[in-house]
Amino acid sequence: MSQQTYTQEQINQMLAEAKQQWIEQELNPIVTERDELLKLRPKEKTEAEKEIERLKAELLQQKLVSSLRQMGAEDFADFISVSDESELQAKVAKLQEALKKRSIDSSFKPDNHRQTDAYSQAESKGDVIGMIESKLQKLYK
Repeated sequence: MSQQTYTQEQINQMLAEAKQQWIEQELNPIVTERDELLKLRPKEKTEAEKEIERLKAELLQQKLVSSLRQMGAEDFADFISVSDESELQAKVAKLQEALKKRSIDSSFKPDNHRQTDAYSQAESKGDVIGMIESKLQKLYK
């Protein structure tokens, strides 16, 4: 085996070439991939942006409570959550419709409702002439 001797200059040049090749083949693809992934990472919100979002949510909740209070249904505020103004209006309208329907369903509905005619009214008063008139009216109609 023959031994080759290199000068310090040749060694430095070979190291520089090896380093350059490693940078091109290994490091650059990794750096490119990292940069692309950093672009996809969600932007972190500042304290001011977080405060604005909190205030918007608070305002929307107050609008919800106000809308429900106008309907007389503020008890439902804890059960409804909304994310924007249009959703608020849709849910309030739907709740109002449901409460209206429930109000109608639970209102008084007579069981044995019957029409009273003139004869029955005269009979309940003991008016014989009114009873005869109602019978005669039916004959001549």
